[in-house]
Amino acid sequence: MLAVLGFAVLGLDGNKRSSFGDGIIELGKYGATAFPFMFAAIAARLFKAVALWRSEKGAKLGLLEQLVGSQSLGATVERFVLLRSFDIPGAIVVLLWFLSPLGSQMSLRLLGLTSVNIISQTPVQYFNTTTPAGSMDINSGPDWAVFDSLSDLAYVRPSLTAFVSANMLASTNVLKSPVDQWNNIKVPRLDAMAYSADASNNPWVPIANGSSMTWASLSGLMIQGLNASGNSTFIIQTSYIDVTCSDPMQTKARNEDGDINFTDMLKSVGLAVHINDASSPFSRGNPDGSNPSLFLDTNSNSFTRFDAPQNLFYASRVALVTGPPDSQLSGIEVYNCSYTTPKIEGNVTCVGQDCAITQVRRWEDAPSSSLQPPFNWVEFSNLLLFIPGSLGYPHSSTASPVDQYMLGSDAPFSRGYQSYELNFSKISGADFGKRLTTLINTVWQANLAPFSIPLGSSADFNAKEETQGWVPKATTTAMNVQRFEKLKYAANRSNAIILIVITVVLQICAIVGLVLKEMTSAPDILGYVSTMTRDNVHTAVPSGGNTLDGVERARYLSDMRVQLADTRPGDDVGHIVLRSVNNGNESRKGRLDKRRLYM
Repeated sequence: MLAVLGFAVLGLDGNKRSSFGDGIIELGKYGATAFPFMFAAIAARLFKAVALWRSEKGAKLGLLEQLVGSQSLGATVERFVLLRSFDIPGAIVVLLWFLSPLGSQMSLRLLGLTSVNIISQTPVQYFNTTTPAGSMDINSGPDWAVFDSLSDLAYVRPSLTAFVSANMLASTNVLKSPVDQWNNIKVPRLDAMAYSADASNNPWVPIANGSSMTWASLSGLMIQGLNASGNSTFIIQTSYIDVTCSDPMQTKARNEDGDINFTDMLKSVGLAVHINDASSPFSRGNPDGSNPSLFLDTNSNSFTRFDAPQNLFYASRVALVTGPPDSQLSGIEVYNCSYTTPKIEGNVTCVGQDCAITQVRRWEDAPSSSLQPPFNWVEFSNLLLFIPGSLGYPHSSTASPVDQYMLGSDAPFSRGYQSYELNFSKISGADFGKRLTTLINTVWQANLAPFSIPLGSSADFNAKEETQGWVPKATTTAMNVQRFEKLKYAANRSNAIILIVITVVLQICAIVGLVLKEMTSAPDILGYVSTMTRDNVHTAVPSGGNTLDGVERARYLSDMRVQLADTRPGDDVGHIVLRSVNNGNESRKGRLDKRRLYM
Protein backbone atom coordinates (compact mmCIF):
# COMPACT_ATOMS: atom_id res chain seq x y z
CA MET A 1 0.00 0.00 0.00
CA LEU A 2 2.79 2.43 0.86
CA ALA A 3 4.44 1.77 -2.49
CA VAL A 4 1.16 2.78 -4.14
CA LEU A 5 1.22 5.91 -1.97
CA GLY A 6 4.70 6.73 -3.23
CA PHE A 7 3.69 6.33 -6.86
CA ALA A 8 0.57 8.44 -6.27
CA VAL A 9 2.75 11.21 -4.83
CA LEU A 10 5.01 11.16 -7.87
CA GLY A 11 1.95 11.43 -10.09
CA LEU A 12 0.63 14.47 -8.18
CA ASP A 13 3.85 16.43 -8.45
CA GLY A 14 3.11 19.79 -10.11
CA ASN A 15 -0.66 19.26 -10.28
CA LYS A 16 -3.16 21.80 -8.99
CA ARG A 17 -4.75 21.29 -5.62
CA SER A 18 -7.56 18.72 -5.43
CA SER A 19 -9.48 16.70 -2.86
CA PHE A 20 -7.62 13.58 -3.99
CA GLY A 21 -4.24 15.21 -3.38
CA ASP A 22 -5.30 16.47 0.04
CA GLY A 23 -6.38 12.93 0.86
CA ILE A 24 -2.93 11.64 -0.11
CA ILE A 25 -1.33 14.17 2.26
CA GLU A 26 -3.57 12.95 5.11
CA LEU A 27 -2.88 9.33 4.22
CA GLY A 28 0.85 10.05 4.46
CA LYS A 29 0.35 11.28 8.03
CA TYR A 30 -1.44 8.06 9.00
CA GLY A 31 1.19 6.06 7.14
CA ALA A 32 3.92 7.52 9.36
CA THR A 33 2.17 5.94 12.35
CA ALA A 34 1.23 2.64 10.74
CA PHE A 35 4.55 1.94 9.00
CA PRO A 36 6.58 0.94 12.13
CA PHE A 37 3.90 -1.58 13.15
CA MET A 38 3.77 -3.16 9.69
CA PHE A 39 7.55 -3.24 9.48
CA ALA A 40 7.94 -4.86 12.93
CA ALA A 41 5.33 -7.53 12.16
CA ILE A 42 7.05 -8.55 8.93
CA ALA A 43 10.70 -8.18 9.99
CA ALA A 44 10.30 -9.99 13.30
CA ARG A 45 8.67 -12.98 11.61
CA LEU A 46 11.39 -12.97 8.95
CA PHE A 47 14.25 -13.12 11.47
CA LYS A 48 12.59 -15.90 13.44
CA ALA A 49 12.06 -17.85 10.22
CA VAL A 50 15.71 -17.34 9.26
CA ALA A 51 16.86 -18.39 12.73
CA LEU A 52 14.76 -21.57 12.68
CA TRP A 53 15.89 -22.40 9.14
CA ARG A 54 19.55 -21.81 10.02
CA SER A 55 19.28 -23.79 13.25
CA GLU A 56 17.96 -26.74 11.27
CA LYS A 57 20.93 -26.52 8.94
CA GLY A 58 23.40 -25.82 11.73
CA ALA A 59 24.49 -22.32 12.71
CA LYS A 60 26.48 -20.42 15.28
CA LEU A 61 24.68 -19.83 18.53
CA GLY A 62 25.55 -16.12 18.44
CA LEU A 63 23.83 -15.68 15.10
CA LEU A 64 20.74 -17.50 16.32
CA GLU A 65 20.59 -15.34 19.45
CA GLN A 66 20.90 -12.21 17.29
CA LEU A 67 18.14 -13.34 14.96
CA VAL A 68 15.76 -14.55 17.65
CA GLY A 69 16.23 -11.36 19.68
CA SER A 70 15.63 -9.03 16.74
CA GLN A 71 11.98 -8.33 17.51
CA SER A 72 12.32 -4.51 17.49
CA LEU A 73 14.90 -1.86 16.65
CA GLY A 74 15.86 -1.37 20.29
CA ALA A 75 16.14 -5.09 21.00
CA THR A 76 18.20 -5.62 17.82
CA VAL A 77 20.72 -2.91 18.73
CA GLU A 78 20.89 -4.25 22.29
CA ARG A 79 21.65 -7.82 21.14
CA PHE A 80 24.17 -6.49 18.60
CA VAL A 81 26.08 -4.67 21.32
CA LEU A 82 25.79 -7.20 24.12
CA LEU A 83 26.67 -10.21 21.98
CA ARG A 84 29.46 -8.21 20.32
CA SER A 85 28.45 -9.75 17.05
CA PHE A 86 30.21 -7.15 14.97
CA ASP A 87 30.06 -9.18 11.80
CA ILE A 88 28.32 -8.79 8.46
CA PRO A 89 25.12 -10.76 9.34
CA GLY A 90 24.67 -8.76 12.55
CA ALA A 91 25.22 -5.48 10.74
CA ILE A 92 22.69 -6.44 8.05
CA VAL A 93 20.06 -7.18 10.71
CA VAL A 94 20.64 -3.80 12.42
CA LEU A 95 20.61 -1.86 9.14
CA LEU A 96 17.42 -3.59 8.04
CA TRP A 97 15.70 -2.53 11.27
CA PHE A 98 16.80 1.07 10.75
CA LEU A 99 14.64 1.11 7.63
CA SER A 100 11.61 1.25 9.98
CA PRO A 101 12.03 4.85 11.30
CA LEU A 102 13.41 5.92 7.94
CA GLY A 103 10.31 4.71 6.11
CA SER A 104 8.08 6.33 8.72
CA GLN A 105 9.71 9.72 8.18
CA MET A 106 9.63 9.38 4.41
CA SER A 107 5.89 8.71 4.59
CA LEU A 108 5.41 11.89 6.62
CA ARG A 109 7.36 14.08 4.19
CA LEU A 110 6.08 12.92 0.84
CA LEU A 111 3.83 15.69 -0.45
CA GLY A 112 3.25 19.36 0.29
CA LEU A 113 1.67 22.47 -1.17
CA THR A 114 3.61 25.30 -2.76
CA SER A 115 2.51 28.54 -4.40
CA VAL A 116 3.33 29.37 -7.99
CA ASN A 117 2.99 32.72 -9.74
CA ILE A 118 0.82 32.67 -12.85
CA ILE A 119 1.26 35.79 -14.97
CA SER A 120 -1.38 36.89 -17.46
CA GLN A 121 -2.38 40.05 -19.28
CA THR A 122 -5.99 41.17 -19.17
CA PRO A 123 -7.65 44.48 -20.09
CA VAL A 124 -9.05 46.75 -17.39
CA GLN A 125 -11.17 49.86 -17.80
CA TYR A 126 -10.82 53.01 -15.76
CA PHE A 127 -12.64 56.32 -15.49
CA ASN A 128 -11.15 58.90 -17.87
CA THR A 129 -11.17 62.61 -16.96
CA THR A 130 -8.89 63.74 -19.79
CA THR A 131 -9.84 65.95 -22.74
CA PRO A 132 -10.77 63.74 -25.73
CA ALA A 133 -7.81 62.81 -27.93
CA GLY A 134 -7.13 65.15 -30.84
CA SER A 135 -9.52 67.81 -29.53
CA MET A 136 -7.84 71.22 -29.43
CA ASP A 137 -10.94 73.23 -30.26
CA ILE A 138 -11.50 76.12 -27.86
CA ASN A 139 -15.06 74.84 -27.36
CA SER A 140 -14.00 71.24 -26.74
CA GLY A 141 -15.24 69.41 -23.71
CA PRO A 142 -17.23 66.31 -22.76
CA ASP A 143 -20.76 66.89 -24.03
CA TRP A 144 -22.06 64.32 -21.53
CA ALA A 145 -21.04 66.41 -18.48
CA VAL A 146 -23.76 67.61 -16.11
CA PHE A 147 -22.40 71.14 -16.44
CA ASP A 148 -23.01 71.04 -20.18
CA SER A 149 -26.41 72.64 -19.63
CA LEU A 150 -28.27 74.43 -16.84
CA SER A 151 -31.20 72.06 -17.22
CA ASP A 152 -28.97 69.06 -16.53
CA LEU A 153 -27.43 70.88 -13.59
CA ALA A 154 -30.87 71.68 -12.15
CA TYR A 155 -31.81 68.00 -12.44
CA VAL A 156 -28.64 66.58 -10.90
CA ARG A 157 -27.80 69.40 -8.41
CA PRO A 158 -29.11 67.52 -5.31
CA SER A 159 -27.03 64.46 -6.21
CA LEU A 160 -23.92 66.53 -6.89
CA THR A 161 -24.31 68.37 -3.59
CA ALA A 162 -24.76 65.09 -1.71
CA PHE A 163 -21.73 63.56 -3.44
CA VAL A 164 -19.38 66.48 -2.69
CA SER A 165 -20.67 66.67 0.89
CA ALA A 166 -20.08 62.94 1.38
CA ASN A 167 -16.45 63.40 0.35
CA MET A 168 -16.03 66.34 2.72
CA LEU A 169 -17.54 64.33 5.58
CA ALA A 170 -15.19 61.37 5.07
CA SER A 171 -13.05 60.31 8.01
CA THR A 172 -9.51 61.57 8.43
CA ASN A 173 -8.15 58.14 7.48
CA VAL A 174 -10.10 58.22 4.21
CA LEU A 175 -8.97 61.77 3.44
CA LYS A 176 -5.34 60.68 3.82
CA SER A 177 -5.85 57.34 2.07
CA PRO A 178 -4.81 56.69 -1.58
CA VAL A 179 -8.40 55.55 -2.22
CA ASP A 180 -11.73 57.20 -1.52
CA GLN A 181 -14.49 55.77 0.61
CA TRP A 182 -15.74 53.73 -2.39
CA ASN A 183 -12.28 52.22 -3.00
CA ASN A 184 -11.60 54.30 -6.14
CA ILE A 185 -7.95 55.29 -6.64
CA LYS A 186 -7.01 58.91 -5.99
CA VAL A 187 -4.65 60.84 -8.25
CA PRO A 188 -1.80 62.71 -6.51
CA ARG A 189 -0.66 66.21 -7.37
CA LEU A 190 2.76 66.24 -9.00
CA ASP A 191 3.97 69.25 -7.03
CA ALA A 192 3.09 67.42 -3.80
CA MET A 193 6.06 65.10 -4.41
CA ALA A 194 9.78 65.44 -4.98
CA TYR A 195 9.21 65.87 -8.71
CA SER A 196 11.34 67.89 -11.09
CA ALA A 197 9.48 69.04 -14.19
CA ASP A 198 12.82 69.64 -15.90
CA ALA A 199 13.98 66.05 -15.53
CA SER A 200 15.04 64.98 -19.01
CA ASN A 201 14.51 61.27 -18.47
CA ASN A 202 11.03 61.68 -16.93
CA PRO A 203 11.58 59.19 -14.09
CA TRP A 204 8.88 57.43 -12.12
CA VAL A 205 8.44 59.20 -8.79
CA PRO A 206 7.30 57.04 -5.85
CA ILE A 207 4.37 58.23 -3.78
CA ALA A 208 4.80 58.44 -0.03
CA ASN A 209 1.30 58.10 1.37
CA GLY A 210 0.47 59.98 4.53
CA SER A 211 -0.70 63.28 5.92
CA SER A 212 1.75 65.23 3.74
CA MET A 213 0.33 63.89 0.46
CA THR A 214 -2.05 66.19 -1.42
CA TRP A 215 -4.56 64.46 -3.66
CA ALA A 216 -5.93 66.18 -6.75
CA SER A 217 -9.48 65.14 -5.79
CA LEU A 218 -11.23 63.73 -2.75
CA SER A 219 -12.88 61.18 -5.07
CA GLY A 220 -10.99 58.68 -7.18
CA LEU A 221 -11.16 56.88 -10.49
CA MET A 222 -13.27 53.74 -10.82
CA ILE A 223 -11.59 50.59 -12.17
CA GLN A 224 -13.30 47.60 -13.75
CA GLY A 225 -12.03 44.19 -14.81
CA LEU A 226 -9.91 43.22 -11.80
CA ASN A 227 -10.08 39.75 -10.32
CA ALA A 228 -10.86 39.39 -6.65
CA SER A 229 -7.51 37.67 -6.04
CA GLY A 230 -3.96 38.02 -7.28
CA ASN A 231 -1.61 40.96 -7.68
CA SER A 232 -1.95 43.39 -10.57
CA THR A 233 0.02 46.25 -12.08
CA PHE A 234 -0.95 48.56 -14.90
CA ILE A 235 -0.44 52.14 -16.06
CA ILE A 236 -3.21 54.72 -16.32
CA GLN A 237 -3.12 58.02 -18.19
CA THR A 238 -5.14 60.82 -16.65
CA SER A 239 -5.21 64.51 -15.85
CA TYR A 240 -6.48 66.94 -13.26
CA ILE A 241 -7.10 70.68 -12.90
CA ASP A 242 -4.19 72.31 -11.08
CA VAL A 243 -4.81 75.73 -9.52
CA THR A 244 -2.12 78.20 -8.40
CA CYS A 245 -3.02 81.42 -6.60
CA SER A 246 -1.36 84.59 -5.44
CA ASP A 247 -1.68 85.74 -1.85
CA PRO A 248 -5.07 87.26 -0.98
CA MET A 249 -5.95 90.86 -1.85
CA GLN A 250 -8.14 92.73 0.61
CA THR A 251 -10.65 95.28 -0.68
CA LYS A 252 -11.57 98.47 1.06
CA ALA A 253 -14.23 98.13 3.71
CA ARG A 254 -16.43 100.87 2.27
CA ASN A 255 -16.48 103.16 -0.75
CA GLU A 256 -15.75 106.86 -0.69
CA ASP A 257 -19.34 107.64 0.34
CA GLY A 258 -19.05 105.28 3.33
CA ASP A 259 -21.45 102.73 1.82
CA ILE A 260 -20.90 99.04 1.18
CA ASN A 261 -20.62 98.51 -2.58
CA PHE A 262 -19.48 95.07 -3.63
CA THR A 263 -19.07 96.13 -7.26
CA ASP A 264 -16.65 98.91 -6.42
CA MET A 265 -14.75 96.64 -4.05
CA LEU A 266 -14.25 93.96 -6.70
CA LYS A 267 -13.28 96.43 -9.37
CA SER A 268 -10.58 97.71 -7.05
CA VAL A 269 -8.83 94.31 -7.17
CA GLY A 270 -9.17 93.77 -10.92
CA LEU A 271 -12.38 91.76 -11.32
CA ALA A 272 -14.43 93.51 -14.01
CA VAL A 273 -16.43 91.28 -16.37
CA HIS A 274 -19.40 89.75 -14.53
CA ILE A 275 -19.80 91.93 -11.45
CA ASN A 276 -22.66 93.90 -12.97
CA ASP A 277 -24.72 90.77 -13.78
CA ALA A 278 -26.57 90.88 -10.46
CA SER A 279 -27.28 93.26 -7.62
CA SER A 280 -24.77 91.26 -5.61
CA PRO A 281 -22.12 89.10 -7.35
CA PHE A 282 -22.49 86.63 -4.47
CA SER A 283 -25.96 85.67 -5.68
CA ARG A 284 -24.90 84.81 -9.24
CA GLY A 285 -26.34 81.47 -10.36
CA ASN A 286 -27.83 80.54 -7.02
CA PRO A 287 -31.16 78.78 -7.57
CA ASP A 288 -32.98 80.49 -4.70
CA GLY A 289 -31.27 83.87 -4.92
CA SER A 290 -29.34 83.21 -1.70
CA ASN A 291 -26.11 85.03 -0.98
CA PRO A 292 -23.39 82.65 0.16
CA SER A 293 -20.18 84.02 1.60
CA LEU A 294 -18.16 83.47 -1.61
CA PHE A 295 -18.30 83.40 -5.37
CA LEU A 296 -15.98 82.34 -8.21
CA ASP A 297 -15.55 84.19 -11.47
CA THR A 298 -13.13 84.94 -14.29
CA ASN A 299 -12.16 87.99 -16.31
CA SER A 300 -13.09 86.22 -19.54
CA ASN A 301 -16.27 85.77 -21.53
CA SER A 302 -15.03 82.75 -23.48
CA PHE A 303 -12.01 80.61 -24.23
CA THR A 304 -10.12 82.28 -27.08
CA ARG A 305 -6.68 80.70 -26.97
CA PHE A 306 -4.66 78.09 -25.09
CA ASP A 307 -1.20 79.64 -24.97
CA ALA A 308 -1.34 80.66 -21.31
CA PRO A 309 -3.04 79.48 -18.09
CA GLN A 310 -6.66 80.55 -17.73
CA ASN A 311 -7.73 83.14 -15.16
CA LEU A 312 -9.86 82.43 -12.06
CA PHE A 313 -10.99 84.58 -9.10
CA TYR A 314 -12.14 83.39 -5.69
CA ALA A 315 -13.83 86.09 -3.59
CA SER A 316 -15.00 85.72 0.02
CA ARG A 317 -16.65 88.14 2.40
CA VAL A 318 -15.85 86.23 5.59
CA ALA A 319 -14.99 88.80 8.32
CA LEU A 320 -11.69 90.11 7.01
CA VAL A 321 -11.53 93.52 8.61
CA THR A 322 -11.17 94.52 12.18
CA GLY A 323 -13.05 97.31 13.83
CA PRO A 324 -16.52 97.96 15.18
CA PRO A 325 -19.19 95.26 14.84
CA ASP A 326 -21.04 97.25 12.16
CA SER A 327 -18.08 96.81 9.81
CA GLN A 328 -17.75 93.03 10.05
CA LEU A 329 -19.49 92.33 6.73
CA SER A 330 -17.91 95.12 4.72
CA GLY A 331 -14.62 93.59 3.55
CA ILE A 332 -13.91 91.13 0.73
CA GLU A 333 -10.72 89.15 0.12
CA VAL A 334 -9.93 87.94 -3.36
CA TYR A 335 -7.51 85.28 -4.60
CA ASN A 336 -6.35 85.79 -8.18
CA CYS A 337 -5.63 82.32 -9.54
CA SER A 338 -4.81 80.52 -12.74
CA TYR A 339 -5.19 76.90 -13.67
CA THR A 340 -3.66 74.32 -15.98
CA THR A 341 -4.41 70.68 -16.69
CA PRO A 342 -1.32 68.50 -16.00
CA LYS A 343 -1.32 65.18 -17.83
CA ILE A 344 0.25 62.34 -15.87
CA GLU A 345 0.82 58.59 -15.99
CA GLY A 346 0.26 56.58 -12.86
CA ASN A 347 1.64 53.15 -12.05
CA VAL A 348 -1.20 51.31 -10.31
CA THR A 349 -0.52 48.37 -8.01
CA CYS A 350 -3.38 46.16 -6.83
CA VAL A 351 -3.85 43.34 -4.36
CA GLY A 352 -7.08 41.76 -5.47
CA GLN A 353 -9.38 44.72 -6.10
CA ASP A 354 -7.61 47.03 -3.62
CA CYS A 355 -5.51 49.39 -5.71
CA ALA A 356 -3.40 52.51 -5.33
CA ILE A 357 -1.20 54.66 -7.53
CA THR A 358 2.34 54.00 -6.31
CA GLN A 359 4.37 56.00 -8.88
CA VAL A 360 3.71 58.90 -11.26
CA ARG A 361 5.45 60.69 -14.11
CA ARG A 362 4.61 63.16 -16.88
CA TRP A 363 2.43 61.92 -19.70
CA GLU A 364 4.74 62.99 -22.51
CA ASP A 365 2.55 62.04 -25.51
CA ALA A 366 -0.74 63.32 -24.08
CA PRO A 367 -3.37 64.19 -26.73
CA SER A 368 -3.75 67.77 -25.51
CA SER A 369 -1.67 70.51 -23.93
CA SER A 370 -1.68 71.14 -20.20
CA LEU A 371 -2.89 74.65 -21.07
CA GLN A 372 -6.11 73.29 -22.54
CA PRO A 373 -8.93 72.97 -19.98
CA PRO A 374 -10.90 69.70 -19.82
CA PHE A 375 -14.18 71.62 -20.28
CA ASN A 376 -15.76 74.09 -22.71
CA TRP A 377 -16.81 77.59 -21.76
CA VAL A 378 -20.38 76.67 -20.82
CA GLU A 379 -19.20 73.86 -18.58
CA PHE A 380 -16.58 76.10 -16.99
CA SER A 381 -19.15 78.83 -16.28
CA ASN A 382 -21.58 76.37 -14.73
CA LEU A 383 -18.73 74.87 -12.68
CA LEU A 384 -17.97 78.30 -11.20
CA LEU A 385 -21.65 78.94 -10.52
CA PHE A 386 -22.09 75.59 -8.76
CA ILE A 387 -19.05 75.53 -6.47
CA PRO A 388 -20.22 78.20 -3.93
CA GLY A 389 -23.29 76.08 -3.13
CA SER A 390 -21.69 72.68 -3.71
CA LEU A 391 -21.93 71.99 0.04
CA GLY A 392 -25.32 73.62 0.44
CA TYR A 393 -26.50 77.18 1.04
CA PRO A 394 -26.35 78.33 4.66
CA HIS A 395 -27.94 81.50 6.01
CA SER A 396 -26.46 84.62 4.44
CA SER A 397 -25.08 85.70 7.81
CA THR A 398 -23.01 82.56 8.28
CA ALA A 399 -19.92 81.25 6.57
CA SER A 400 -20.40 78.84 3.70
CA PRO A 401 -19.06 75.30 4.25
CA VAL A 402 -16.94 75.88 1.13
CA ASP A 403 -15.29 78.87 2.82
CA GLN A 404 -14.77 76.78 5.93
CA TYR A 405 -13.03 74.10 3.85
CA MET A 406 -10.87 76.69 2.07
CA LEU A 407 -9.89 78.10 5.46
CA GLY A 408 -8.42 74.69 6.33
CA SER A 409 -11.20 73.17 8.43
CA ASP A 410 -11.37 69.38 8.51
CA ALA A 411 -15.04 69.71 9.48
CA PRO A 412 -16.43 72.40 7.13
CA PHE A 413 -19.99 71.89 8.36
CA SER A 414 -19.27 72.26 12.07
CA ARG A 415 -19.00 76.07 12.17
CA GLY A 416 -21.83 76.95 9.83
CA TYR A 417 -23.92 78.48 12.61
CA GLN A 418 -21.32 81.09 13.52
CA SER A 419 -20.91 84.57 12.08
CA TYR A 420 -18.06 85.64 9.87
CA GLU A 421 -15.36 85.49 12.47
CA LEU A 422 -12.59 83.93 10.42
CA ASN A 423 -10.48 85.42 7.66
CA PHE A 424 -8.07 84.39 4.93
CA SER A 425 -5.26 86.75 5.87
CA LYS A 426 -3.13 83.87 7.16
CA ILE A 427 -3.90 81.52 4.26
CA SER A 428 -1.13 81.85 1.67
CA GLY A 429 -1.81 81.64 -2.02
CA ALA A 430 0.14 78.36 -2.23
CA ASP A 431 -1.96 76.65 0.46
CA PHE A 432 -5.15 78.10 -0.93
CA GLY A 433 -4.31 76.82 -4.43
CA LYS A 434 -3.86 73.25 -3.13
CA ARG A 435 -7.27 73.28 -1.45
CA LEU A 436 -8.99 74.88 -4.43
CA THR A 437 -7.39 72.25 -6.69
CA THR A 438 -8.89 69.46 -4.57
CA LEU A 439 -12.31 71.14 -4.41
CA ILE A 440 -12.58 71.87 -8.14
CA ASN A 441 -11.46 68.37 -9.17
CA THR A 442 -13.89 66.76 -6.73
CA VAL A 443 -16.76 68.77 -8.20
CA TRP A 444 -15.65 68.29 -11.82
CA GLN A 445 -15.28 64.51 -11.48
CA ALA A 446 -18.69 64.34 -9.82
CA ASN A 447 -20.31 66.10 -12.77
CA LEU A 448 -18.84 63.52 -15.17
CA ALA A 449 -20.31 60.48 -13.37
CA PRO A 450 -22.43 61.58 -10.39
CA PHE A 451 -24.19 58.25 -9.95
CA SER A 452 -21.33 55.91 -10.84
CA ILE A 453 -18.39 56.99 -8.68
CA PRO A 454 -20.09 55.82 -5.43
CA LEU A 455 -20.50 52.38 -7.03
CA GLY A 456 -16.72 51.89 -7.17
CA SER A 457 -15.56 48.85 -9.11
CA SER A 458 -19.16 47.65 -9.47
CA ALA A 459 -20.04 50.63 -11.68
CA ASP A 460 -21.13 49.44 -15.10
CA PHE A 461 -19.38 51.57 -17.70
CA ASN A 462 -21.63 50.13 -20.40
CA ALA A 463 -24.92 50.46 -18.56
CA LYS A 464 -27.86 52.37 -19.97
CA GLU A 465 -28.64 55.62 -18.22
CA GLU A 466 -32.14 54.49 -17.32
CA THR A 467 -30.69 51.55 -15.34
CA GLN A 468 -27.76 53.22 -13.57
CA GLY A 469 -28.22 56.94 -14.11
CA TRP A 470 -25.49 59.24 -15.36
CA VAL A 471 -22.83 56.71 -16.41
CA PRO A 472 -19.19 57.55 -17.13
CA LYS A 473 -19.05 57.64 -20.91
CA ALA A 474 -15.30 58.34 -21.02
CA THR A 475 -13.30 55.25 -20.12
CA THR A 476 -9.88 54.02 -21.11
CA THR A 477 -8.59 50.46 -21.36
CA ALA A 478 -5.18 49.56 -19.92
CA MET A 479 -3.32 46.27 -20.14
CA ASN A 480 -3.17 44.74 -16.71
CA VAL A 481 -0.36 42.34 -15.78
CA GLN A 482 -1.88 40.01 -13.20
CA ARG A 483 0.09 37.70 -10.96
CA PHE A 484 -1.88 34.98 -9.28
CA GLU A 485 -0.53 32.80 -6.53
CA LYS A 486 -2.00 29.35 -7.06
CA LEU A 487 -1.32 26.31 -4.93
CA LYS A 488 0.08 23.20 -6.50
CA TYR A 489 1.49 19.95 -5.14
CA ALA A 490 5.22 19.63 -4.69
CA ALA A 491 6.37 16.06 -4.21
CA ASN A 492 9.58 15.22 -2.41
CA ARG A 493 10.67 12.83 -5.13
CA SER A 494 13.68 11.48 -3.24
CA ASN A 495 11.51 10.67 -0.20
CA ALA A 496 8.92 9.00 -2.41
CA ILE A 497 11.57 6.86 -4.13
CA ILE A 498 13.12 5.89 -0.78
CA LEU A 499 9.68 4.92 0.55
CA ILE A 500 8.98 2.83 -2.54
CA VAL A 501 12.35 1.06 -2.20
CA ILE A 502 11.81 0.37 1.52
CA THR A 503 8.31 -0.92 0.80
CA VAL A 504 9.65 -3.25 -1.91
CA VAL A 505 12.32 -4.50 0.53
CA LEU A 506 9.59 -5.11 3.11
CA GLN A 507 7.57 -7.07 0.56
CA ILE A 508 10.62 -9.18 -0.23
CA CYS A 509 11.12 -9.82 3.51
CA ALA A 510 7.53 -11.00 3.83
CA ILE A 511 7.90 -13.36 0.85
CA VAL A 512 11.24 -14.72 2.08
CA GLY A 513 9.76 -15.34 5.52
CA LEU A 514 6.87 -17.32 4.06
CA VAL A 515 9.20 -19.34 1.81
CA LEU A 516 11.59 -20.20 4.65
CA LYS A 517 8.71 -21.23 6.86
CA GLU A 518 7.58 -23.70 4.20
CA MET A 519 11.17 -24.96 3.72
CA THR A 520 11.74 -25.61 7.44
CA SER A 521 10.72 -28.95 8.97
CA ALA A 522 11.71 -28.20 12.59
CA PRO A 523 9.04 -26.83 14.94
CA ASP A 524 9.32 -23.19 15.90
CA ILE A 525 10.63 -23.50 19.45
CA LEU A 526 13.08 -20.61 19.45
CA GLY A 527 12.29 -17.77 21.76
CA TYR A 528 9.48 -19.45 23.77
CA VAL A 529 9.57 -20.17 27.57
CA SER A 530 7.62 -23.37 26.99
CA THR A 531 10.67 -24.72 25.16
CA MET A 532 12.52 -24.88 28.52
CA THR A 533 10.03 -27.53 29.73
CA ARG A 534 11.15 -29.99 27.07
CA ASP A 535 12.73 -33.11 28.72
CA ASN A 536 12.97 -31.11 31.96
CA VAL A 537 12.85 -33.47 34.99
CA HIS A 538 11.87 -30.52 37.24
CA THR A 539 8.58 -29.85 35.42
CA ALA A 540 5.50 -32.03 35.65
CA VAL A 541 4.97 -32.34 31.92
CA PRO A 542 3.67 -35.46 30.23
CA SER A 543 6.17 -37.19 27.94
CA GLY A 544 6.03 -36.61 24.20
CA GLY A 545 5.06 -33.49 22.31
CA ASN A 546 8.52 -32.91 20.88
CA THR A 547 7.08 -32.03 17.48
CA LEU A 548 5.00 -29.19 18.83
CA ASP A 549 6.25 -25.71 18.02
CA GLY A 550 6.62 -23.04 20.66
CA VAL A 551 3.17 -21.49 20.20
CA GLU A 552 1.32 -24.81 20.38
CA ARG A 553 3.30 -26.01 23.42
CA ALA A 554 2.76 -22.68 25.20
CA ARG A 555 -0.98 -22.91 24.52
CA TYR A 556 -1.20 -26.44 26.03
CA LEU A 557 0.88 -25.53 29.11
CA SER A 558 -0.49 -22.02 29.59
CA ASP A 559 -2.06 -22.89 33.00
CA MET A 560 1.04 -24.61 34.43
CA ARG A 561 2.72 -22.61 37.24
CA VAL A 562 6.53 -22.45 36.81
CA GLN A 563 9.38 -20.80 38.67
CA LEU A 564 13.08 -20.09 38.18
CA ALA A 565 14.39 -21.64 41.42
CA ASP A 566 17.38 -23.14 43.21
CA THR A 567 17.11 -26.95 43.33
CA ARG A 568 20.05 -27.20 45.78
CA PRO A 569 19.29 -24.65 48.50
CA GLY A 570 21.31 -26.63 51.10
CA ASP A 571 24.56 -26.80 49.11
CA ASP A 572 27.27 -24.18 49.02
CA VAL A 573 26.67 -23.65 45.30
CA GLY A 574 23.11 -23.61 44.03
CA HIS A 575 21.62 -24.83 40.75
CA ILE A 576 19.12 -22.70 38.81
CA VAL A 577 16.43 -24.48 36.81
CA LEU A 578 12.93 -23.88 35.53
CA ARG A 579 10.59 -25.97 37.65
CA SER A 580 6.90 -26.39 38.06
CA VAL A 581 5.25 -25.51 41.40
CA ASN A 582 1.80 -26.34 42.75
CA ASN A 583 1.12 -23.48 45.19
CA GLY A 584 2.55 -20.40 46.86
CA ASN A 585 4.09 -22.26 49.78
CA GLU A 586 6.10 -24.49 47.47
CA SER A 587 7.39 -21.49 45.53
CA ARG A 588 8.90 -19.98 48.68
CA LYS A 589 11.40 -22.82 48.89
CA GLY A 590 14.44 -22.41 46.76
CA ARG A 591 13.93 -18.78 45.86
CA LEU A 592 16.99 -17.18 44.32
CA ASP A 593 19.28 -15.04 46.43
CA LYS A 594 21.78 -12.57 44.97
CA ARG A 595 24.23 -13.36 47.81
CA ARG A 596 24.53 -17.03 46.82
CA LEU A 597 26.64 -18.63 44.14
CA TYR A 598 24.93 -20.61 41.40
CA MET A 599 26.09 -22.98 38.74
